[in-house]
Order: sequence, then structure tokens, then C-alpha cells
Amino acid sequence: MTSYDIAVTIHIVCVILWVGGGITLLLGAELARRRRGASGVLPIVDTVALLGPTFFVPLSLLTLLSGVAAAWVGPGFSHLWVLLGLIGFAATFLTGFVVIKPRAEEISVLMADADTQPAVLLQKSVDLMTIARFDYVVLVLVVLVMALKPTASDVAALTGLAVFAVLGAMMTLAKGMRPRPGGA
Repeated sequence: MTSYDIAVTIHIVCVILWVGGGITLLLGAELARRRRGASGVLPIVDTVALLGPTFFVPLSLLTLLSGVAAAWVGPGFSHLWVLLGLIGFAATFLTGFVVIKPRAEEISVLMADADTQPAVLLQKSVDLMTIARFDYVVLVLVVLVMALKPTASDVAALTGLAVFAVLGAMMTLAKGMRPRPGGA
């Protein structure tokens, strides 16, 4: 086993945990919203606030470091798919660190405050989950780029990735996670 194999293995395991964990939380939030109403999302948002700094941030950094190590000892950094992966990682890491983490923490604080209006709490949670869903469209796109490894001449693959990005953005941002009437 080479150092490249080790770096790629660590990279893949971290990606599975990071992306799989996030998608599981998003699916749980959507199921909770459908079965229990918008307020059913609140415990999941609280879980996101707890897991962000202890699970998702370390895994995302390990994903980056192992990916950089794999590129360093393997194909290098000049390939389009490596550059697209790094750009996608940067976008989703910044979204998580600058947008999702502070909003989830704010919602957790608001949940503990008895004076918080339920409608405000629900709207903030709905907005956060919409942002997180879009962020995971980007993450899945990065996974697809890493799996397909497109070059500049792979017009079909790049077109397919672009269509996935546009459709994912449209579905995520247009639908959002709207609360049911009456906040139920």
C-alpha cells in the first residue's frame, strides 16, 4: 500500500462520514417537518449546532488534508477535477463555518430563551435548513467531480455536472422548507 492509497482511503472515509452525516440530518429534518410540523425540525437544528464544531468541522478539515496529501503524492494539483474539488470544498467549508454554524448556534440560544417567539424560531430554522440543503447540493457535486474526474474536454460530464448544479439549486432554493400553515 502506497502513501497515495492511504491518503485516498482516509479521504474517502472522511467524505462518507461528513457527507453521509449531513445528508442524514437533512433527511431527518425533512421527515420531522412532514410528520411533526415545522417545530419538529428544532431538535435537529440543535443537534447540528452541537455536531458542527465537534464532528463536521474536524471531518471537513481531515477531508481537505487527506485530499491535498493524495493530490500531492498522486496526480498533482493541475487537473481540472482537483481544482473543482478544492473550489467546492472551500465554498462548502466557508458556508458551514460562516453561515450554518453561527445560525445553528443562534437558534440553539433562542430555543433556550422562553421569551423567543415560536414563529421567529421556526422561520430561522426553515431558513437554516434551506441553506444547508443547498450546501449539500454543492457537496454532492464535489463528490461527483471526484468520482468522474472530468477534464476540460469532457463536455458531456461537465454539462451533466452543470445541469445537476442548476437543478439542485432550483429545487432547493425554490422549494425551501416551508412551515405548514399555522406552524404545525
